[in-house]
Formats: sequence, C-alpha cells, structure tokens
Amino acid sequence: MFWIKRHLYYQIKRGQVTVTFVEDDKSITKSCSALNHPRTLMGNFMEIEDCFKSIAKELAPRRFLLQDPTAVVHLLESVEGGYTNVEIRAFREAAFGAGAREICVPNSNSKLSKSQILNREFTEWDGA
Repeated sequence: MFWIKRHLYYQIKRGQVTVTFVEDDKSITKSCSALNHPRTLMGNFMEIEDCFKSIAKELAPRRFLLQDPTAVVHLLESVEGGYTNVEIRAFREAAFGAGAREICVPNSNSKLSKSQILNREFTEWDGA
C-alpha cells in the first residue's frame, strides 16, 4: 500500500516553538510558557505536549493514506552544562504524544534546511 510521508520540524527556543510542515513549507509559531524554566528548556512536560499537539493537529491533521508524521525536534537554545538524556527523552515523548510516529533530535544549534531534514543529514543526540 502507498503511504504519503510527512515531516514536522519543531524548532524549540526559550518561550516559543515554531513548527514547519516540511513538505508544504507551512509554519506556525506559538508561545509556550513551559519553555521558560531558568535551568533548562523543559519546564512543564504536559503543557509542552499540549502545545505540540495543538500545532500538529493544525498543521498536519490525521488523514487516510497519510502516515503519522516524522518529527524533528530541534533544541536551538544552549543550556549551561548541556542537555541531559532525560530532558531529550522528555521532548521526544512530547512529540510522540502529539502523534509523531518517529522522532529525531538533532545535536546542533543551527537551523536545518528542508533538504537536511528530508535526507536526515544531521547528527542526533546519543542516549535518548
């Protein structure tokens, strides 16, 4: 059977998330107060998951013959000491909760191009 693939690119910054539906080049930016924790980017898991869900539902609703999207969750903010595997796992789980079938978390502070996302031309965080 033929399934159409879809990719959502989550760009996470302090206080906001921008999600791009890669195949259509459509984006939504929303503020998220749970991304304002003083020591790390992840403040309140449930609030972040709800934010991810609302954006995913708006950008890439579930439809017949469409795969659940692959999510590329990109943490663009640096935090002192770096991210722990628990924090990275929390972002992965929030994307799973929003309906993604597969999650990639790039280990980079530079935004990715459409080509890099579709061809997975980036390194990922280990151990998450």
